[in-house]
Amino acid sequence: MTDALLQVFLIVSVGVLVAWVGWIDEESTNLFSSLVLRVFMPALLFRSMASVSFESLSIAPILSYLFAALLIYGLAYVVALYWGPRDRSADSKAGLAAATAICATFSNNVMVGIPIVKLFFGPDGLVVLLTVLSMHALVLLGFGTLVFELTSKSRSPVSRMMAVRQLVQSAVLHPVVLPIMLGVAYSYFALPMPLLLDSTLAALGQVGVPCCLVLLGASVYHARNRFQARGVGLILLFKLAIMPVTVFLVAQFLFELPPMAVAVLTTMAALPTGANPYLLTQRYNQGVPMAATAVAASTALSVISLPYVLSQFAHVR
Repeated sequence: MTDALLQVFLIVSVGVLVAWVGWIDEESTNLFSSLVLRVFMPALLFRSMASVSFESLSIAPILSYLFAALLIYGLAYVVALYWGPRDRSADSKAGLAAATAICATFSNNVMVGIPIVKLFFGPDGLVVLLTVLSMHALVLLGFGTLVFELTSKSRSPVSRMMAVRQLVQSAVLHPVVLPIMLGVAYSYFALPMPLLLDSTLAALGQVGVPCCLVLLGASVYHARNRFQARGVGLILLFKLAIMPVTVFLVAQFLFELPPMAVAVLTTMAALPTGANPYLLTQRYNQGVPMAATAVAASTALSVISLPYVLSQFAHVR
């Protein structure tokens, strides 16, 4: 566990270093991230799910994680609505609360979660993460979109239906969700994996994990000047502390999941805020600076909080 943790730090540090010396600027980081997301990661996701016995897959981790996440979403929304920041003229109280809630619950399970879970918990842990990931974005972003639509008085019923349709379409055809679903289908029909295809997917997938961590370091460096403290403290408290504890309690005692599932789900909950909440706030123009800061700040602080969470599951392999 210690070696894996040091490996993560070293690879992330490489990303910070190459950004610091100017070898990769912010635009190049974004372009390379898109390449990793659309080429290398799908190969890893498809191969991981296709090689698993379909009978061993379980819906319990999905139910456990999403139950806890929606519970935290509701709590964060109420707290932000009554005690959150209110002094931004362009943002409504309900809009800021919706932005706070989605940022406090939506984890960066792809660019950060996949490499960390693969390194720490191996193939079995990765399967648990990918199982949840198949519904993660659809449910949380769907719920977040619904809340934003309900709090936006200027949106017409037609525009709201268009938003829902676009959400479902993008979630199903997403470069992360689609290879997971195809891998599950491949496993269900127990199709043989040709050796050449398997080795090619393995080679592509091996590139994806270190690339994600290098890009994480570069992204943190490029975002160092974007921090805006107001309203972000509440998000960080929920995202990096309250949500991991809640997911652990729900998975361990309510759903009574096995140790591997509990460890992976808790790790997922402790991950920093993903980029999708920021894109959602941009669409509705509510809490955009706060969301951008939450992504950057939670990513930077997770370098401290994640090792502690992972150390609690050092016995799980």
